[in-house]
Amino acid sequence: MDDNQSTAAVLGGSVSGLAAATGLLRIAEFDRVTVYERQEYDDKRVDCGEAINDTTLIPLPKTPENGFVNDVDGFQLRVYEGTDRSRDARPLAKSNVRCEPGYICERPVVERRWAEELEARGVEFRTGRSVSPDEYADIIESYDYVVDASGQPSLTLKANGDAREYTGDMVALNATVEGDFSAYANWPRIFFEGYVGYAWAFPKSDGHANVGIGWAGDRRPDDYVAALEAAAERNAFPVPDRADVNLATIPRGPSLDPDRVYDPEANVFLVGDAAGIANRYQGEGICQGIRSAYLAATLIANGTESAYPRKLYDLLRSEYRLARLMRGAWVEHEDPDLLASVADALEGLTIEDITRRPATVMRRVAKRPSAALELVADAGMLRRLYGAYTDSWEYATEREPDG
Repeated sequence: MDDNQSTAAVLGGSVSGLAAATGLLRIAEFDRVTVYERQEYDDKRVDCGEAINDTTLIPLPKTPENGFVNDVDGFQLRVYEGTDRSRDARPLAKSNVRCEPGYICERPVVERRWAEELEARGVEFRTGRSVSPDEYADIIESYDYVVDASGQPSLTLKANGDAREYTGDMVALNATVEGDFSAYANWPRIFFEGYVGYAWAFPKSDGHANVGIGWAGDRRPDDYVAALEAAAERNAFPVPDRADVNLATIPRGPSLDPDRVYDPEANVFLVGDAAGIANRYQGEGICQGIRSAYLAATLIANGTESAYPRKLYDLLRSEYRLARLMRGAWVEHEDPDLLASVADALEGLTIEDITRRPATVMRRVAKRPSAALELVADAGMLRRLYGAYTDSWEYATEREPDG
């Protein structure tokens, strides 16, 4: 390694890796930043994560040419009793949550344009093949810093034989479909239907959308694609062609002990999915991954790399707590009317509120005394509340089930 610590490698060139390269470019003493990405940016890439709630994190003009195709006002949450219902069944609740910096994106375009901007600024890209175990070892020896944004399980943990350290995941299926989405292009829909997870229809324009379904709990269907097709039928969006369906596995954050996200001997930082971080309630990991990458770069710049595990956890703790409690509203009660009451309480809040500000959400729910009392009048919910505020997660010594 260079004593001047002037080189960095980024493993993985999706949004978290691109954010890491962006952050590292701000550090003047870095002579070389290299991104290793297994796919080509011109090829079809997984399009999961096309609803980006905070696009201010991405340093590109918010234009269709850069992949930002639908500037949404927010998202509409719809709560139903379950999946056994007709297409014209009325929801138990409809709630609009605002999201001013949110866009529905063509994510492959966003990533390609972001990579082009970074390459123009001097970042080297090595694309089109996976990093082998031997090459991983060479990278560790050759670069002063390594940011692992390779996903879950990460290249780092696989190389160390520790891939099983991750303790939770969520599964999501999605595809882009053609249809008439003009009725809700500005308010994409999220459908809660009596399982730990949800379906969605996120219009990219009046005529096409990203649609999908995901599961965060342990009860999952035998045939994922058939479940997506059934969700499309009952929620009145086009059934995607099976050949167009993408499957993604993402962390049920936090699914990795924070102590594992930084290797001080090799100067390796895990970010995004590789670090096991995502919102454990609604599955979002894009903004979380970007923030983790910027944090790592900032600490490198400040010479305080060892603080990364603690700082990353501090950054996400409130989000973890709120998401654990929100999941508990269904997991501990399995009462659609109660979930509908909670959804009603969220009307008019922002996505930032309902993902990162527990106190704001709790104040709203407290204004509905019957719902608030029912939520906490349950031993499982009380355990969940205690666990959330004592930072008890799956990787703890005594692991707790989380539906």
